[in-house]
Order: sequence, then structure tokens, then C-alpha cells
Amino acid sequence: MGRKTKKKVLLFAAETNYGVDAIAAEETTSAVLGREVTITPMAGDNTPLAYDDGTMGNKPELATEIYATVQFTCDMAGSGTANVAPAWAPLMAACLRAVTVGADNVSMPINEDAEDSLTFYFYYDGALHKLTGARGTFSLAAQAKQLPSLQFTFTGLFAPVVNGVMPATTFDAWQTPVPVGAQYSSCTLNGAAVRLIAFNYDQANQVVHQEYVGLEEVQITDYQPTASITIEAEGLDDFDPFALAQTNAEVPFEFLHGPAGNQFGWASGRVSLKRPTYGDQDGTLTYQIDLNVIGNTGTITTK
Repeated sequence: MGRKTKKKVLLFAAETNYGVDAIAAEETTSAVLGREVTITPMAGDNTPLAYDDGTMGNKPELATEIYATVQFTCDMAGSGTANVAPAWAPLMAACLRAVTVGADNVSMPINEDAEDSLTFYFYYDGALHKLTGARGTFSLAAQAKQLPSLQFTFTGLFAPVVNGVMPATTFDAWQTPVPVGAQYSSCTLNGAAVRLIAFNYDQANQVVHQEYVGLEEVQITDYQPTASITIEAEGLDDFDPFALAQTNAEVPFEFLHGPAGNQFGWASGRVSLKRPTYGDQDGTLTYQIDLNVIGNTGTITTK
């Protein structure tokens, strides 16, 4: 009988020491309640043995670099309890963000000095893939009348694939999302409310697998975030995106979504508008605007 593609589960645990299997060490382990979970079990490069041996055709190759990547999407939602970090917060900590539980919210600003890493176990109908020393990047998508999501991509150190029995899992810590729309969502730009149709943000961490004598590590060496919004095109007296784009003015932007206890937010005080273009939303004129997120701004909050 063939193996089933839907029989898969992803576990993760924060590492105390880089590259040391945190799940085997019985660190606190969680299961990801995700969708579209995919793995590249053996990424990297092969080098051909390009010998001049008097024959044509392909030459033998050697695997000179091997690592693994895992990608998945999870719901954009809080923890269900005010000022408690959501289940996906440790994933953010391995994507160059700090996680701080405060009196009013859980804050996740960019932390350029972050060194957090994760161990992943990916069970795929009888096979166990292990990634240690994993670090990654993420993006978010919020579209009106749809469920908002976070998409993660992690790169980790390769371990041989072995047989593995699917473990018992619980997803109690993962909360059900609510749709983006008038009831649960709000958005302000330059201090004024805007009628948001879509918001996208990609932190775009530069994640590299480094290997040389004395070192094998996944490192985040830079980040160059991109963001965009689609909003209803109100009258110019109410909102003039062309003037803001022409002057490259730095303005605040905030997106909030969800009810109290299950709320997600993204905000930056230093956003500039790139050149707006026109679009159409069911006959309504819209602006489609790319945003320049300046510096290490763009804080995520839940509460």
C-alpha cells in the first residue's frame, strides 16, 4: 500500500545549545497546527567529477553540501488569553525577532542580535526527517473576506532520514482565526483610518547554510523586508498617496486584527509610500501601494 501524503505532522522545540537536538533532549516540544507543510529533505549542491577520461556524457557527482528546509503556513491568531504568547511565538524567535511578554501585550520586535534556533521533527507517513540548528524567515498575508496567515520557511542542518512512528499530538494552544473585515480588523496610515483590502509583509531574512572547516551553521545575515497594501481610493482631500510618495515622507502604519485575547497587530512608525497604482475591487477604484519599511521597525504584537 502506498504512503499517504496527508499523514504528516511537524514538531519543534527551542534549542538550548545551537544544533543540539532539543526534542531528543526533551526540551519543551510543540506541534505545528499548519497547512501546506512541505519539506525539501536534501537541499544543497552537487559537484561533478569532471574528469577528462576520454568519454562523453555525464560524469559522476558528489554531494558537497546537504541541508534541509521546511515550509508551512499557520493561522494569524493570538493565544486566546490576554498577554500570553501564542503557539507560534518560538518560531518568530528563530526568525530574528524577540518575544517579550509585557503588562499590556506580547511584543515581537526585530532583534538583529538574535541567536535562537529550533529543532524540527517532520513525520511523513513512516519517515522521520530531523532538522537541527534551524533558522528562518516568514511572511504574512491579510486579505479581506479571507483568513489571515503566516508563512514560515526554515533551513536546518541535515540528519539522515529514519523510520518514525507518528507521535500523539495536541493542538490546544493554537487558536482558530477570524476573517479579515469590518468586524475584526482595522488599519491606520499616517494617523488616519483607511479602508484596507489587503496587507502583505515579507521580512525576507537572508538565510544561508554556512559550512567550512570548524563550522556548520544556518545563519541570518541580513533582512530586506517588503510590504504592500491595497486600499479603497478615497478623495484626494481625504487621503493623497501621491503627495506622500513624492516627498518620501515617513509615516506610521498599523494593522490590527482579531478580538481581545486573540488579537494580532503589525505596526511601524517608519513607513514610506512608493509610487501608487490604480486597481479595481468589484468596480470600486483602489490604490495598490508598495511600502518601504525603514530600518528595524515593524513590530508584531498579540493581546
